[in-house]
Amino acid sequence: MAQVTLTIVGNPYTISCGDGQEAQIERLGRYLDQRGRELTAAIGPIQENLLLAMIGLLVADELAETYGELEELRAANGSGGAEAKAEAETRVVDALDAMADRIESIAERLRGH
Repeated sequence: MAQVTLTIVGNPYTISCGDGQEAQIERLGRYLDQRGRELTAAIGPIQENLLLAMIGLLVADELAETYGELEELRAANGSGGAEAKAEAETRVVDALDAMADRIESIAERLRGH
C-alpha cells in the first residue's frame, strides 16, 4: 500500500492509498488545498477542523450541483427533448467556465502574495 503526504493550507496529512493511485490522490489534495486557500483568503484563518469541514461542504455542494446538471441532461436525453438537452449542456459548460474562472482568479491572487 502506498502513502502520499498532502499539504492542505499548510497542514500535512499522510494518506494511504492503493498502489498506482498516488497521482490521483495528489491531484485531489491540490484541489482541496486550493479550496482551503480560497476559504482562508475570504474569511481569514480558522481552526483546522472547521476549515476541513467547510472544504468538505464546498466540495459536496459542487458535486451535488454537478449531479443535478447530469440528471437534467439524462432526463433531456431520455425524453428526446433536444432543446432541453441543449439548455442543460449550456448550463454545465457555463458552470465549468465559471469554476475555471474562479480557479484562475485564486491562482492569480496566490501568485500576487
